[in-house]
Amino acid sequence: MDRPLHSVRTRLDDFLAELATLQYRHGAGLSRDLPLASLHASFPELSAPDTFAAANEALSKARAKEDTLAVRRIQLLRELVATHVEEALAARPAQAVANAEAQAVLTVDDQSFSFGEALGRLPREPVRARRAKMERALGNFLWEQRGPHGDRREAALHTAEKLGATDYPALREDVTGIAYAKLAEAAAQTLKQTEDAYRDVLAYALKKMDPLLRPLPGGDARRHDVQAALQAPWFDEHFRREDAWPAVVRWLGEWGFTPNATGRIRLDEEDRPGKSSRPFAVAIRVPGDIRLVLQPRGGLDALGSLLHEMGHAQHRAHVSDTLPMELRRLGDAGITEAHASVFERLLLSPEWLKRYLGLGTVLARDTVRFAAFQSLAVLRRHCAKLSYELSLYTKGPSPERADEYADGQRRALFAEPHPGFFLHDVDPQLYVAHYLRAWALETRLTARLTERFNEDFWRNPHAAAWLKGLYARGGTDDAEGLATEVSGTPLALPEAGVRLVAILNR
Repeated sequence: MDRPLHSVRTRLDDFLAELATLQYRHGAGLSRDLPLASLHASFPELSAPDTFAAANEALSKARAKEDTLAVRRIQLLRELVATHVEEALAARPAQAVANAEAQAVLTVDDQSFSFGEALGRLPREPVRARRAKMERALGNFLWEQRGPHGDRREAALHTAEKLGATDYPALREDVTGIAYAKLAEAAAQTLKQTEDAYRDVLAYALKKMDPLLRPLPGGDARRHDVQAALQAPWFDEHFRREDAWPAVVRWLGEWGFTPNATGRIRLDEEDRPGKSSRPFAVAIRVPGDIRLVLQPRGGLDALGSLLHEMGHAQHRAHVSDTLPMELRRLGDAGITEAHASVFERLLLSPEWLKRYLGLGTVLARDTVRFAAFQSLAVLRRHCAKLSYELSLYTKGPSPERADEYADGQRRALFAEPHPGFFLHDVDPQLYVAHYLRAWALETRLTARLTERFNEDFWRNPHAAAWLKGLYARGGTDDAEGLATEVSGTPLALPEAGVRLVAILNR
């Protein structure tokens, strides 16, 4: 490889470890600061346009030599450099956003919340009037902060200019290989195919919350109502926080995994102020130091989050330590999200629920149906976000985008969103596309597991060994290639929606 790439490869593992440590400490409530700007300044080569140009040249040479391994390594490194050119440009506004959110105090009635506390509390607030005030306080705060949030999004547009792309979506398509227009068409088709089933179950869920509450267009449901309904509080007594972790531990043991992956996963179970309201996994070193941050709480949604993050952690902890650094550290995010989703979708198995949580037949059936609704709501939200974010990153973060954001979420969720979230409810680097590809890939992986190891694959050690074999490959695969390998056909997002609708219609 050329000299700039060699320099980056030499330092990259340590840099990513330091970056992940900062993210872990911030999310775990161990540090209020997230000094990204100073970290990026310490490694200027990673975010230099010249390094991206060197990667382009090296990629052309590797393709000419038909060196498949070198091509894959350079592709992953090239994508990372493009990402960090953007992150370096965005570091100061991102720091401003983090500082503002860390210092914010939001008042609801006679109680004060930090931004993170209010965001985490919103879906679980049982009183609708109070929930509405909380959503309004959050949305108004975010609207006031649209300046630094907008600067963060503008950094993406500046990145495209610096790296010679026609626009930002074209840049991300170039470095990831994702055909965004084709994926957006599939997302629109998925929304259309799932609309009736989603709306019908939403009406039922809202009525469980409040007999007078109805979805749009005839009702007055707001997004916070959908968020509250998705928590399914009527299931809480069956999904107690003290039961969830032992159930997951027992299941992993029977399947052939251990919760700590023989020491490679470190669990953070301590309750502390400022800790993320949702669990998350961070790879400090791959595969040897994976942090799984837990915030034990009860409920069906909480169990789904726990399973998802455990899937992330197990995937990264089983990557082969003999792979080249790029293939250990980097990879197609759609694949790691799909592996995490394989774990989470176990909530769609009534037999899994009966075996590990002791649910009766009728309750297990009802739980599966509602878990499918929860999944469908998230899928529809992601489908709507893709078209909006492609527009955002093409036209820029003007206030007009707030109306576009609200319209898309309104049509997807049949509830009224607060437009103030239009720049906050956006993942960097069009990551929503990875989520959508993960939906499609997980559908294929689960189908293959079921076909090869039967419907109770989740307790068959041979199925676990098969998955570990995929995990060990690290960043070698892309989602499209893996889907074709396990199923013989390319990814097809609408299949994910069809599967969930079939469960809802049982």
